Amino acid sequence: MEFIFFILTYFLLTSVVIGFGSFFAKNISTYNSNSNIGYIGLYGIFSLTLISYVTNLFIKHDYLHNFIILFIGIFLFIQYIFSNKKSKRNKDIKYFLFFLIISTLSIFYFKSHDDFPYYHLSFIHNLTLNKLEFGLGNFDLAFNHVSSLFFFHSLFKLPFTEDYFYFLGPVLIMVFSNIILVKSILEDKKKLNFIFFLKLFTFIFINTLFYRLAEHGTDRSAIILIFVSIIIIFEILQNRKLSHQAFENFLIFLTLIISLKSFYAIYGLLFFGVYFKYFKLSQISNFYKNFKIINISIIFGMLILFYNIAYTGCLIYPLTVTCFENFYWSMDIERIESAAVWYELWSKAGATPNYRVDDPINYIKGLNWLGVWIDNYFFNKVSDTIGGIILTVFVFLIIFKPKRIKFTFNSKYNIILLLLFFLFIEWFFYHPSLRYGGYHLLALLFFIPSAIILENQNYSYSKNFKKINIILLIGITIFSVRNIDRIIDENKIYNYNPIKSPRYNINKKDYYLKIKKEEILQKTNQCKNEFKKDSNCKIVNSYRIFY
Repeated sequence: MEFIFFILTYFLLTSVVIGFGSFFAKNISTYNSNSNIGYIGLYGIFSLTLISYVTNLFIKHDYLHNFIILFIGIFLFIQYIFSNKKSKRNKDIKYFLFFLIISTLSIFYFKSHDDFPYYHLSFIHNLTLNKLEFGLGNFDLAFNHVSSLFFFHSLFKLPFTEDYFYFLGPVLIMVFSNIILVKSILEDKKKLNFIFFLKLFTFIFINTLFYRLAEHGTDRSAIILIFVSIIIIFEILQNRKLSHQAFENFLIFLTLIISLKSFYAIYGLLFFGVYFKYFKLSQISNFYKNFKIINISIIFGMLILFYNIAYTGCLIYPLTVTCFENFYWSMDIERIESAAVWYELWSKAGATPNYRVDDPINYIKGLNWLGVWIDNYFFNKVSDTIGGIILTVFVFLIIFKPKRIKFTFNSKYNIILLLLFFLFIEWFFYHPSLRYGGYHLLALLFFIPSAIILENQNYSYSKNFKKINIILLIGITIFSVRNIDRIIDENKIYNYNPIKSPRYNINKKDYYLKIKKEEILQKTNQCKNEFKKDSNCKIVNSYRIFY
């Protein structure tokens, strides 16, 4: 019975997301009122996250708040279903139901992401207990990493969900992205071009490599959206006239990507790559008139920055040049610099749970780290990923059997290819960890030239329809089989039985860090470097709540 209830709850929460997405498409979006359900689902995540940011300024996300969100979402979903009952969008529902059912294999897992008990759980729980508080980064590392995924999940803490549905964001980003990709692949029956093959490569990659939901964290969700966004950009650039619908989608997804992980703000460069293709700098007012959604993106962006400052005193933590020392709640700059060194050290394989180099500062300079990184990280994590990418390309070449190698492609794409190369260099020299943006950059390094080769074969859709379906079936089969195999392994190792108890494990040693609602962090200059209670200082009491 618990198994059935778990699945039905997953479906119910998903309907809430679609309900809000449909409202966004119909009443807020200028160009996407008739979008397919894949886009509508991502609009739902976008709009619910924005609602979460706004409401937490004033109130906590308790049961009352979240029940209101739930009932509104269900009402909007019912409206959406009845309004499309006789429309051609019934096919969208079929795509949605198919990928939703397939995705249920991924939501059954015993062991959650390593960072889940470390800071995901604490952050989400605090949002359900308190409205916005200042200076929380001083008390626990859990509050230094502000992600929109936590705000989104805080809306789904209810008596019947408890803390066991915080997989909802990652799984739905994957489900809705799959719908966007597959619907486009199966229904766009024109010449098989570069973008078409890039969609196929992307579908295979995210479903075979990102099959394990418990490993997503906040990183892989952003990476999936980056894949989709880059495809949208290529679709925009292939036309002489700007597609307002596609560009609006790109703005929405870019905002969501940056909100998931602040350091992805660098991907804002892709915006300028498209903007200067169709507009001059002096035409900013014309651009603004055409894209009213930019108002929503600006508000969203300001809220992201505001919450980052409220929690840590930094616009982008732990980038010290964006930090303000003068706020009474600000974290000490030395602590932030130390954290920045640690993250770079970790990404360059200079530190693990059981190992740390003797001279971290010197190690991360220049290419001093390269040898150790190659030994400890490139082999086998990066090499295995590259091996999987090459195998994917090899399978495509076997199935489609190209007769010639030709690299002719649309020169309009050059600006984006150049930006992707820059992003790859930045990733490699500053944070060469796959989870910090390496997955998609490595994949595109192989997928883009392979897609160009396949485009130049002049394939027709009708003659290759079976091959296309074989590739889609391979992706779906691998996703399903690997998840089934994972569940069997977890049953053997942890005695996990999803039929009896489908919920993931929350160890009793995991904790929530709760900050008293009645008190606010106050620091004078004397308190800045060290917490203490005296006549000049008053600090928030913090304590742990155990299961």
